[in-house]
Amino acid sequence: MSYLDRAHLPPEEKLAALKSAYAEHLDPVKPDPMAEKLLQLDEEVDKFFLPDSIIKPTDRYIYIRDFSKAIGIKLTEKEIHQKLWQGRKRFEGVAEGFDPHVPIEVPKVDWAWDGLWRSSTQNLLVSLPKCGKTTLAIDAIAHWHRGNSEFLGHRFIGKCPPLIIVGTDMALSDWSPLLCRFGLAKKIDDDHIDLLDPIVKLFTADTPIHLDRDGLENLVNLAAENVGALWLFDSYSKLTAPLGLQESSAEISYPMQDLNEYLSPYKATQVIIHHSGKQKGASPVMASRGSTSLTAAVSQIISLKWFNREEDRNDKRILIETEGRSTDVSLLISQESQGFILEGTVEEEIEKQKYNEKLENLTDNQYEVLELITTSSKEGIEITTKDLKEQLGLSSKTALRTCRALVKKSFILERVGSNDKGKISFFKLKP
Repeated sequence: MSYLDRAHLPPEEKLAALKSAYAEHLDPVKPDPMAEKLLQLDEEVDKFFLPDSIIKPTDRYIYIRDFSKAIGIKLTEKEIHQKLWQGRKRFEGVAEGFDPHVPIEVPKVDWAWDGLWRSSTQNLLVSLPKCGKTTLAIDAIAHWHRGNSEFLGHRFIGKCPPLIIVGTDMALSDWSPLLCRFGLAKKIDDDHIDLLDPIVKLFTADTPIHLDRDGLENLVNLAAENVGALWLFDSYSKLTAPLGLQESSAEISYPMQDLNEYLSPYKATQVIIHHSGKQKGASPVMASRGSTSLTAAVSQIISLKWFNREEDRNDKRILIETEGRSTDVSLLISQESQGFILEGTVEEEIEKQKYNEKLENLTDNQYEVLELITTSSKEGIEITTKDLKEQLGLSSKTALRTCRALVKKSFILERVGSNDKGKISFFKLKP
């Protein structure tokens, strides 16, 4: 019986299954003592993830260290971490999916910032460096704390919770002006600041914390004291740096899963900042740097990228896109001195671009006629081919053909009326 065959068995039956397999298939070869010890270790790890486990997540390292020592295995902290990650993976198992004609309970989606930040779970905020991730997060939190009902066209749900910033990516000298700019801190003198509500704790590169055992224990104690808090982690790569994990490996997502397991009992809303790769036009899922296991581990992904800066260096608009387990959002924003402002939706901008492209492809006659009709429409006057003949010197046939071409391109509208000489067409700008 292979390990995969035994994986579905309750922990207490696994060792018996191994001994039975040796007795049945490998006799008279004696079982490998180390193999039995490793299986015993895996069984103990598996018990951590059972619903009735009495070992708290913060005590797992201590328990595994003592247990492994008792059975004669010496493990490093990294090896203990690996064993815990492997245990979680076994516990999650293979997805079985849903069957037809069976009632399925659909979980409710709760929002902190409607359409952007999910409540009581993990949200991954990704972009290239210096695109404004941290500033956007602080700006949004400041609006929420001041009592604004919405920001960038999306409403806040409930009251702004206490804020814990795990900002290991920047020194206090960088955090200070940012927090003071948005009213989350105030300057006392040239050398001191005072942190203001809703901040209850700030970690910086000067006082770093990481997603190792000590760091997670510190964070879970904070979470217990601040149930329902909003957590800003900046940045994931700095928080996991001491763990020595490769970003291209699926293991890069394991600390994030640890973090969520530690904080989720305390209804923590987590906004985790991560740097993106350089894929042009990549979706939020593909934009995150490193393994896609990272984006697969979270409930909501928010990506920021320059909208049109490659074509126009003066275009400072930023595209926000989301992907998650609800309706996706696409917004155009820009950063001014007072913070971020909404520039519109992507759909509106695409329509503008299409309009401008069509405008560039007009003939000289079409452009002149459109200009005249635009001016007249602003004055509430409709134009006829006779007017075009008199003002632009076009023949009646050319004027009518030009107007019909503009109608077909959706620039203007035609209204057919009549006079004593018969039918006559009137033209005006399309709204």
